[in-house]
Amino acid sequence: MLIVAPFRIDRYGQRYHSRREIRIDLTGIAPGSYQVLAVHNFHVEDCNPCLTECVAGVFLAARRSDGSWEAPERFPVECRAVGVLGTLQVPDDAGLAEFEP
Repeated sequence: MLIVAPFRIDRYGQRYHSRREIRIDLTGIAPGSYQVLAVHNFHVEDCNPCLTECVAGVFLAARRSDGSWEAPERFPVECRAVGVLGTLQVPDDAGLAEFEP
């Protein structure tokens, strides 16, 4: 289980925030290296009248065989990367996943 604490990132003249912790079950995640990205989540209904504040989510970007990272903008999830929260190593056995902020 990856637990991402609430966070706030100021970027692009906006404030992106996740007010609650986000839990990601890693049991279905393929072994490998991942970047844990904060993303602007366009699917969440945000009733906040402040137009400079946006709801943030988390995207796991896998490292590709050529060494580059997946980009959330290339997937049909309608989000935009706003910052790297850390890296994650998911082992290929029953060991513990390693997260490095």
